[in-house]
Amino acid sequence: MRIAVLTLCRDRVEYTRTCFESLRINAGVEYSHFVLDQGSEDGTWDYLLSIPLEHRVRLEENIGLCPGLNRLINDGGIEGYDAVVRFDNDCEVLEPNTLRVVAELAVKHNLILAPRVLGIGNTPPTISEFSVDDYTVLETTVLGGVFMAIPAVFFTRDGYRYDETNPPWAGDELICTWHRARGGRCGYVKEFAVNHIDTTWGQEARYAGYFARRAEEARMYEASDKTIRRKNAVKSVLLKIPFVDRLNRRYGWFSPPGAGWPFIEEGGGS
Repeated sequence: MRIAVLTLCRDRVEYTRTCFESLRINAGVEYSHFVLDQGSEDGTWDYLLSIPLEHRVRLEENIGLCPGLNRLINDGGIEGYDAVVRFDNDCEVLEPNTLRVVAELAVKHNLILAPRVLGIGNTPPTISEFSVDDYTVLETTVLGGVFMAIPAVFFTRDGYRYDETNPPWAGDELICTWHRARGGRCGYVKEFAVNHIDTTWGQEARYAGYFARRAEEARMYEASDKTIRRKNAVKSVLLKIPFVDRLNRRYGWFSPPGAGWPFIEEGGGS
């Protein structure tokens, strides 16, 4: 089993170090790690130079989640791999053999799979449960990009590429929609879990500069997109209601005001 792990990084080097080390310890299988750094300013690139990686690229700016993934797929050389695994730089792997088992099940049964993701407030609802090789899959319509195992043939044989017209912070989950439209299934493997380090609110408090950069990029994007502007206008009105703001901070319905993310919790590492 040859596994290509794809990660987009920008700043938050402490998270990146923790997550990469947790994957190394708990993978349970050899893997090739492909990493794209999108303009980090905090020492992330120096860290990436200090560890063994199959492929590393440094950009001067953030080109977005979907374009970044396509860059790794097109330029990194994933031909000959069996599984492609989306792995965020704020995803901590908690249990031994997580990568080996989840990737093997995805390839063997033509599924898109993830371990359960702890620490997020908007996990997709389970629509059914089914078993594969003595493991339980909690089926959903989409998976977040925190950790997502995908058969590599979707990219190498079927030619799937991420839609670069999506907002810079979103769109990686739509491969699930594409797969389900062809009769496929996706879901969380119940027996394994990873941790999304801190909530978006907590990350914002710790990395104010990082989120300020993202907010500015989002404002620039939204300036040319009327639909996003309308959604954010509604979000801003709702978050001015005190009890909605309190519940949002508790349950994570909307992302932080001003962050520029319309009604979604960020899961990408770009």
